Amino acid sequence: MDHSEAWRRWNAWRYVLHAVEQIAPEALEDLARLVPIYLEAAPHMDRPGWYIYDWESLEEAIETLEGIPGYEEDFLAKLRDLREALLAWGRKWNLPHPEPLGWATENLRLWAKVPDFAGKPMVYTGPMVDIPPLPPFRPPEFSPPVYGAEKSSWPEIEKGLRQAFESWLGECRALYEEWALPHRELQKHARWWVAHRVKGWSLRTLTKRARLEGLVDREGRVLLEEAAPSAIAKAIANLDRTLGLVPD
Repeated sequence: MDHSEAWRRWNAWRYVLHAVEQIAPEALEDLARLVPIYLEAAPHMDRPGWYIYDWESLEEAIETLEGIPGYEEDFLAKLRDLREALLAWGRKWNLPHPEPLGWATENLRLWAKVPDFAGKPMVYTGPMVDIPPLPPFRPPEFSPPVYGAEKSSWPEIEKGLRQAFESWLGECRALYEEWALPHRELQKHARWWVAHRVKGWSLRTLTKRARLEGLVDREGRVLLEEAAPSAIAKAIANLDRTLGLVPD
């Protein structure tokens, strides 16, 4: 996966995880119950040779330690317990994927340090990516007018400058589109995704159930916008592709 794809995918997951906070806080309350298991494993997460800080580093550490004969079995068991607890949580809420599991691991780390915030997301750490700089703008060269500028005129100079600017603008737009998410209504789509996938609600009853559960914003608007089931299904399918859950 290249850097721009990783960035797009994580940002799409960020929308989903914010929607979990809004639509399915019970999933966060359930995650907070894993803090004691995390605390059992925490003393072994920072040792010479590795530092466990998210889901992928947890899996890598376990895989490495399993390949060392005679390693501390009790220590390894605590890491396995944490991994299995996180996987069970992910499967229960239909979030058994590296991005939400990494987010869950990071929040457990913070909740273990600040118990008063347990169940409330405190971090949304994105991937380490190398974002390229904007392409340089290269204006055409031109000479200042001398003796009436017989060989040049301002209209010709302006034309060259505009062409150079339009070309540079196209390069900037191409770079932006490479890193930008393809859908502009992701907040709405992410809420539908969470209501259907995490809470298990029917596409036909999303708005009605949200209203019954009091899922409204500060102005009293229902958080799940009403739409035809086919439109919601299409939005969820598109988001699945952006999240990397199905191939493009």
